[in-house]
Amino acid sequence: MNVKELLTAVNQLILNGRLDEAGDALKLIHPTENHELRMKAHFQGIIEYFRGNVVGGYQIMQTAIERYGENVNLLRDIVACQFQMQDMQGFRSNLGKLEAKLVELESSLCSYSLIECEVMVGKFLEEEARLAPAVQFYDRALARAEKPSHRLRALIQKSRWQALFEPLPELSGYYRELISVSQDKITKDLRIELEHGLMLIELRLIGSDHAWQRLRRLVDTGIDEIEQRLLVFDFIEGCLSQDLEINAAVLQKASQFRELDPYEQFLHQIVTGAFGQQALLQELASLAPKLPWASHLRLLCISANLEQNTVVRHELHRKIQLIIRALDPRSQALWTNRLKQALQTQEIRIDFSARTRSVIIQGKTLDLSKKKIGLQLLERLVSKSSITVDEAIQLLWQSEFSPEHYHRLRMSVHRLNTLIHETAGFGKVVEVDSQNVRLRPEVRLRQAPSEDLLFSDFY
Repeated sequence: MNVKELLTAVNQLILNGRLDEAGDALKLIHPTENHELRMKAHFQGIIEYFRGNVVGGYQIMQTAIERYGENVNLLRDIVACQFQMQDMQGFRSNLGKLEAKLVELESSLCSYSLIECEVMVGKFLEEEARLAPAVQFYDRALARAEKPSHRLRALIQKSRWQALFEPLPELSGYYRELISVSQDKITKDLRIELEHGLMLIELRLIGSDHAWQRLRRLVDTGIDEIEQRLLVFDFIEGCLSQDLEINAAVLQKASQFRELDPYEQFLHQIVTGAFGQQALLQELASLAPKLPWASHLRLLCISANLEQNTVVRHELHRKIQLIIRALDPRSQALWTNRLKQALQTQEIRIDFSARTRSVIIQGKTLDLSKKKIGLQLLERLVSKSSITVDEAIQLLWQSEFSPEHYHRLRMSVHRLNTLIHETAGFGKVVEVDSQNVRLRPEVRLRQAPSEDLLFSDFY
């Protein structure tokens, strides 16, 4: 094989996650042409990146572009490194350059390079909250795709985008096409992208249990931790934004990672109840220079949805609107629609009956006669919509606070929410954090009207 064929084979090894073999193969390749020297250095940088040495990979690729000249594929992966390094200024500068290069060189680039770069630019634009330009790049890549593998790569991103921002009727057709893909015939990186996209579609259109089972199966195959983190925290963010119950196994998995980036750390602190109000607002303010705009907007939206204080909630809403006002009209509309789904939740009315030991939710009765802890919690929350963790532990177990009792309290609340979800289809009704147990803002819990009448007969 000639040098170009050898380098192409190395690329396939990288895409299949066989990094050690790829590194060994590169050592045996001795190119002399400028473009081949650039490719070899590029692949060395990618190997370092996938090994977790993002800074080292970036330095190798940056040196390659300075020594051997610009190349859109190399520039694309430099932008990816800057994104992972939270170098937002460099990321945005090079993203603008990459957009311009793709327009300038469209007629001269091979279809593979063009599709790969268009898909990646679409993902970068999406991270910058520019949703309309992002989907345009996905559409362009999908339209020019001739090979099945090219179409699959573009279709994954287009369908993932729809699941997140605009679930149109054709998403059903995309889902059918994607679940029929034979995964033993595609590269490892494409298989992870496919499963990621399917998970988000299922989270949106089917439910969290279905999506979690897909995610768990993929994680159990032993994919790299950086990929596991992306999948797990995208799942958590999706559950929080759609007000879906998060399985305890998900929280356990999220706590097992050795390190988290700022976005993941924020989500982890939300689901574990580690934030007080002021700490949450301060952390949100500090994250702005560290995160792309889409990640920052998602966290702002989730925080606004969880906020109990109406004034602070409205301030967060206005901050979100201020940020998206700088976007194009179509992207503004898409973000506003997504934010409304999270911020404007309908009132949930629940009638509690101590006499029958049950609750009635939208005409459906949930029997709590064998669920003593859930019954006691709801009975207390009828008269007081928020109680401290210490009060709850004293009520349920007549004990002082301890980590073991706090864990039991969280699991009890989780089981109660699961029962309500199975009965009426709602997400979380009761929340617990490090300080309080409380009803969600949209929940109206009251004594069953018949019991009000019953008790009034005594006066």
